[in-house]
Amino acid sequence: MFKAHPYQYLNLLGQYEQAVIIPSSFAQKHSIKPGDTMSITVSQRPVDFVVVATVPYWPSQYPDQTPFFIANLEYVYDQAPMTPYEVWLKMKDGAKVAPLIEALKAKKIDVASVKDVRNELITQKKHPARGGVFGILSLGFLVSVFVSLVGYILYWFFNLSSRVVQFGVLRAMGLSRKQLTGMLLLEQVFTAGLAIALGLGIGKLTSYLFLPFLQTAENVKTQVPPFRVVFDARDTDQLYVVVAVMMLTGAGLLFMHIRRLRVHQAVKLGEEK
Repeated sequence: MFKAHPYQYLNLLGQYEQAVIIPSSFAQKHSIKPGDTMSITVSQRPVDFVVVATVPYWPSQYPDQTPFFIANLEYVYDQAPMTPYEVWLKMKDGAKVAPLIEALKAKKIDVASVKDVRNELITQKKHPARGGVFGILSLGFLVSVFVSLVGYILYWFFNLSSRVVQFGVLRAMGLSRKQLTGMLLLEQVFTAGLAIALGLGIGKLTSYLFLPFLQTAENVKTQVPPFRVVFDARDTDQLYVVVAVMMLTGAGLLFMHIRRLRVHQAVKLGEEK
């Protein structure tokens, strides 16, 4: 993607009044490199610029459709007549648009149109198709977690119950309760822990291999920026929390079982068998 952080490119614009940033594809097509001068027609007036950097993409700009040129607005208006432009604002939570428009009008700044992205996000979240897809995925995840947790607890319960005689013999041979607990915890780590680690690794690998196929055939070549598989840290942390709860539940069941273990009863049970 970018060779440096986007802030670095903006710093270049602040250092040079005539600076301009152009798309990499446009620079390769016309053999332009940083340091070259170029003339761009703005409102039928040529304006001279100096290329300071080339970037593959820029927010809301699509070089495959039309080339973009990132320059200083004040320098452009010094050379060409003023034309309408867009301004992006980051609004605070709960901030309203109407007072903002009134404040701009008070400063004699004409506003042609206003587009509030927050309303669009709310509309998209309430869309039935989006709610249905994410609802099914969330329900499937919760069901999978519940079934896995129940299966994990049942496995350890029956596993420990069937090995009571073995634990009693080990305790009778001099193995301390602490050593027995450590042995079983290591067993849990090498069985369940290894399976969980493999599951996470295989899941991420499968996502990298198969999620790109969700692209449609029409926009696979023109999509800008290109399709990327991104793992949300918040979702990953929630998955780690679920795994940790499962492991702690198994460890708690293990401690309770060893604490309730009676050596003489276990040995006597082994003699009867």
